[in-house]
Amino acid sequence: MVKIRLGMIGLGRFAELHARILSRIPNVEVVALCDRNSERHDRFREWFPDARFYVEWSDMLATAVLDAVDVLTPEHLHMEPVKAALSQGLHVFVEKPLAHNPEAAAELVQEAETNRGILMTGHLLRFDPRYAAVKERLAKGDFGSIRSIYAKRNNWKSAFSTYNRIEPVYILGIHDIDLMHWYMEDDVRQVYATRSAPDGSEAADMNWAILHFNKGGIGIIECNWLLPDRGPSFQDVRMEIMAETGSVQIIDPEYGVTYIDESGLDVPAILNFHETHGRLKGPLIDELEHFVDCVSAGKHSDILKPVDSYRAVRVAWAVLQSAKTGQPVDLPQLMVGNKV
Repeated sequence: MVKIRLGMIGLGRFAELHARILSRIPNVEVVALCDRNSERHDRFREWFPDARFYVEWSDMLATAVLDAVDVLTPEHLHMEPVKAALSQGLHVFVEKPLAHNPEAAAELVQEAETNRGILMTGHLLRFDPRYAAVKERLAKGDFGSIRSIYAKRNNWKSAFSTYNRIEPVYILGIHDIDLMHWYMEDDVRQVYATRSAPDGSEAADMNWAILHFNKGGIGIIECNWLLPDRGPSFQDVRMEIMAETGSVQIIDPEYGVTYIDESGLDVPAILNFHETHGRLKGPLIDELEHFVDCVSAGKHSDILKPVDSYRAVRVAWAVLQSAKTGQPVDLPQLMVGNKV
């Protein structure tokens, strides 16, 4: 079995989940890791004791022998390492969003096409069995055309101190923007949005948006960092799809398992990530294994296409612009195919 030599850039909290998964994929060898905070290195040596650690990703790309990289930097810092890796002919998995503005996202898509590297963005809900099952059911046409999709994705208030570096729509809402594109098989033509921030903060902790699609469908996005920390779950997620001849509801977490103790009620999001008899399971595992499979086969993904990541970024950017100006933002029509 040929090993894929992989490097990780950015060693934050979510990178720990990636590390746990990558350390258990047989044909992956994580040989290099990078984070400017060298104090983070020791944590990852537990998984990769033989790997080389770097403070600067540019040094890692210049000296490590790699086939692929996994980019997990903060959202506004994706552009440079992703572009540099692609320009060297490496394959890249980058956590969502692909970039923090449409110009940067389009440049990365073009870089991947020019250098023929596999570029995959972590829109992991396409691997969640619930959302994937809905996609298959909608694709059969039994429900007719989709008239509207309402999506709520609200998370613990305490997370705002970490994620106030960027609008909630880039962290939370972009999941549902991607799903709306996927389900409607259509592009957004106009966005109208608003935002709200806590007293004394320039950063918003809430986004609401109305998305008008070319074929007439309407999407409504609600996302915020306002969920009380003492609630039963860290998230409150709901999607409601209204079509011509039917409707669909998705609710997360599902109350299949609940724990009650002296601290209160706990509803774990088991379907998102869990370990059963020593095996990790969930959409993130399936997503990363899909990336590895594509790299091994030298085949671009038919599930996570770079142009779809660009679509999500341009709508998230339009949400931010509309929220700041209080005016609708019209989006130009995308060209046919994967060109942006």
